[in-house]
Amino acid sequence: MRGRGKGEGRKAKGEKGSGMARTFFAQFVRLAVIAFRLSPFALFFACDTNPHPAPTRTTRDDGTPWRVRYTYLADDPRGLDPQHAYDQMAHRVQEAILDTLLEYHPLKTDPFELIPALLETLPERTAEPDGKVTYTCRLKRGIHYHNDPCFPGGKGREVVAEDVHFAWLRMCDPKIECPIYSTLEPVVIGMHELYEAGKKSGNFDYSARLSGLEVVDAQTFKIRLSSPYPQIIYWLAMQFTTPVPREAVEYYDGKMHDGVQRATFNWHPVGTGPFVIAEYEEAHRFRLVRNPDYRTSVFPSDGFPPEKAEWLKQFAGQKLPMIDEIEWPILRETHTMWLLARQGYFDGTAVAKDAVGRVVSANAEISPDLKARGMSLEKDTELGTFFVSFNCSDPVLANPKLRKALACAYNAQGYCDIFKYGVSPVATQLVPPGIFGHINDWANPNAFNLERAKQLIAEAGYPHGIDPKTGQPLELSMDVTATGSEERQTAEYEQRCFEALGVKITVRENTFAKMLEKQERGQFQIAPSTGWGADYPDPENFFFLFYSKNIPPAGKNESRYMSPEFDKVFEQMALMDNGPERLALCKQLLEMLNEDCPCAFNFHKAYYVVVQPWARRTHANMMLEGGPKYLQIDPAIRARCWRDWNRPSYGPLALLVIAVIAGLIYAVRWNRRLNA
Repeated sequence: MRGRGKGEGRKAKGEKGSGMARTFFAQFVRLAVIAFRLSPFALFFACDTNPHPAPTRTTRDDGTPWRVRYTYLADDPRGLDPQHAYDQMAHRVQEAILDTLLEYHPLKTDPFELIPALLETLPERTAEPDGKVTYTCRLKRGIHYHNDPCFPGGKGREVVAEDVHFAWLRMCDPKIECPIYSTLEPVVIGMHELYEAGKKSGNFDYSARLSGLEVVDAQTFKIRLSSPYPQIIYWLAMQFTTPVPREAVEYYDGKMHDGVQRATFNWHPVGTGPFVIAEYEEAHRFRLVRNPDYRTSVFPSDGFPPEKAEWLKQFAGQKLPMIDEIEWPILRETHTMWLLARQGYFDGTAVAKDAVGRVVSANAEISPDLKARGMSLEKDTELGTFFVSFNCSDPVLANPKLRKALACAYNAQGYCDIFKYGVSPVATQLVPPGIFGHINDWANPNAFNLERAKQLIAEAGYPHGIDPKTGQPLELSMDVTATGSEERQTAEYEQRCFEALGVKITVRENTFAKMLEKQERGQFQIAPSTGWGADYPDPENFFFLFYSKNIPPAGKNESRYMSPEFDKVFEQMALMDNGPERLALCKQLLEMLNEDCPCAFNFHKAYYVVVQPWARRTHANMMLEGGPKYLQIDPAIRARCWRDWNRPSYGPLALLVIAVIAGLIYAVRWNRRLNA
């Protein structure tokens, strides 16, 4: 250490202390800034708390306010190709940009009703002498695709029947992997042959003709079926069957052209819908703007629910869409969604289950503080049914009285109260409310009744749950998906329900993929929290879950229930039109399920939605993914609420400033002590 004096040593020590103080202070300030940015305080005194980008316009051509709808997507879609994409996020975007041949009446939900969209009228069905069925369809005239570079001069052309034929050819192309091919292939004439030819050659021939879709003229085509299949009309209300312009598929090939890489058709479909995608940033947001040339449909003039009839009449016959722009940020955090909705920056949001107690009162009304803001509360029930599956092919559970005993021991109401916060209703039957085949006054004979359950298990040969072969409690296994604490809690609840019979339940935890594999292969005894959501509102789409020809891998009969009598009635019911005779057969099928008990009904998924005062709902049709063309907003009410709800508040800022000053004083004093 030669050459350094005593004073130099003190200086070095002082430099070290000063550096530590600066580091401490810098870290303190950095953490304070981060905490401030992440805290609600920032929302009170920022110059502009609106998280959304500026809209594309502020006024319409007529000088009235430009109407923007602010909502969110929970994730990115996996793609937008109408013949391939099948996830919920894709469906939500597709509904805005693609018209379908038919669509659901937005105001009629009990029962649901199909109305023409791109078609001029509902298809005309003709039964042929040989058992075949033909549906004659006529397109509306004057419907044009969006203006797009794939067309000459960038001007969208008229939709013609050849576009429908091309779309259906795409469904037959093995490379497209259309999810509904396996459903339509057995009944649409010629689909199987084209698919197999494409699979064999490895290169699908788009010059081929599909015999099951005959183009009659520019506006007329016929769908030819080998046998009756009434559900075909529901598929005409989905994006899979929507017309596709060949020019768009050929143009958007994902390749380089003149030094510019084009998008793929999977991310740039060209349709006729009410909106056009103006912007998409992956993992960030979608922005859609209205299609100025939209003329496919208008707001309906009938079906108004009594409680909203007077208000809705003002929209009757109005040109669609009623809003001009949609802003869809992609958000995965429910806390963020709710915080922004409370400030008014979302036009509505589902209430997270852990927030139900704060938002919804004991008498199912919105909390007073939100009501004071003019917010309203809606309850949505999805078209699906959750249930506990029993493996009927298992040697032990092949005993129907044992299955009924387990079903009667299962407390579905308790499950809904604990894990669904009393929002989801208990399911008493397979077909959910709102779909033909649901019987309103039906009482489930296998509903929770522990005394009856104990009687049934004794009749099944296991008195008090004891296996007479071993003298010990009957051992059963229950396979569950367990990726989090809540799923383990539900499994423990279900285990306690069944063990009240005196049996022993072994819980086997699985990943989601492994659980699907076990159900597919029948490697389980009891599988709770299984269920089904409607592809279309028809009882066939639910009762087919127990049709013996749908045992995996052929279908979704994961209970492996087999009943020749059930199959016979199901096949008869599936081909009938809705009416008293069909309803009687649905009741008969339900009675057979109650008697044989391949499952224990649990709940229909439901949730609350908070709606802003300027974005009152025009419809609540769960077969629509939001129905964006029917949405409305009042920009004047929104502007006033945004201003009133987000006024600057300087109290929190003062507290933060005091905290920073206190930290600074502490840092300075600490620095002096180190230099002393």
